[in-house]
Amino acid sequence: MSAPVRSPDLAELDTLVVCAVEGSLVATAARLGISRPAVAKRIKNLEALVGRPLLHREARGVRLTEEGATLLGAARRILEERDVLLSTVTEIRGEGPSPIAGLRELLGYSPKSSRAAQQPEARLAETERVLEFILRTSATGVVISNPDTAVIYEVNDAFCRFTGRSRAELLSESVIGVWQDPRDRDGMIAEVRRTGIAENITSRVQWPDGTVRLGEATARFISLAGTRRLLATLDDVTEQHRLDDERAAGVTAYRAVTQLAVLLLGGGPVLKSVGSVLPELRRSGGFQTALLWNLKLGRAAAADGDKPPRELSGELLRGHRLPGSVVVRLGPAGAATGWAVPLASTGHSVILLGPASHSPSTQTLFTRILADLAALASAGG
Repeated sequence: MSAPVRSPDLAELDTLVVCAVEGSLVATAARLGISRPAVAKRIKNLEALVGRPLLHREARGVRLTEEGATLLGAARRILEERDVLLSTVTEIRGEGPSPIAGLRELLGYSPKSSRAAQQPEARLAETERVLEFILRTSATGVVISNPDTAVIYEVNDAFCRFTGRSRAELLSESVIGVWQDPRDRDGMIAEVRRTGIAENITSRVQWPDGTVRLGEATARFISLAGTRRLLATLDDVTEQHRLDDERAAGVTAYRAVTQLAVLLLGGGPVLKSVGSVLPELRRSGGFQTALLWNLKLGRAAAADGDKPPRELSGELLRGHRLPGSVVVRLGPAGAATGWAVPLASTGHSVILLGPASHSPSTQTLFTRILADLAALASAGG
């Protein structure tokens, strides 16, 4: 007569479930608050009981075998019933509901004894409807993908808006095609594998028309039907970064204007003083070139950055004066893109060239800055 089969220990079943979610024995040990050898022993006990391997052990972690995935479903049902029992005991003792009872009920969990009569399919369908509503109304982008192949399994509307693509387009392509630089995603996954979660990761997403949006991502591994997937959430921070950049550019540029004022008040020559602040002016807006341009000779009296184009003198003549300003806007049809402001009675102009990617608000900012610089130089002259 064969010996009776030992029942699995609840702690062993707990360990299997956490292994499926974390994808790593080390991460499982950290989550359960036990040692890695203790995790390995619990899994080994289950494997001895089943008579089959439950985990594929790989260099990057672990994943369930077919037998492990089968046992996982049964383990979760048993652990759910344990939770029901504990909640019922708590209610009978008069200790009140669980502190997460509201969340559990939202996800289809009921602490009532009548739950045993509910159909699992009905609970699953209700949970799916709730989660679908949450994802659809969330302002944060959500994407579930394969961490190894980058295949996209699901996205919400916010992620579609962030990437400039429809849901059908995203589900038909690899997530790698969405990132401007695939190394952003590679680094995020490496961080998840190393620490269990990647937070506040800067990600640049490129729209089909070439527009680049900036996102702040958080990612971790999840288990779906016993298979490890990557869940990432992204918040669009493009406008926030643009405002931060403009604020920093304005502070740096006006520091240059203040420096010019100090030099002129100290009796410094106008052209020499203006030339000395060109480097800071150029850096303030990420310009390619900053020039003090001799209008009569058609050449630079002082310069910082890249060499100016040969056609610059002609471009100055074709420039469009901005309304209510002494500043001339150059390009974009000509050889240069930028701003030029004449310094009264000196025969020179201060010119800032490129890049063409400056936003309209940044262009307005530097229009004002150059007008203030011209007024200051005129007073100093």
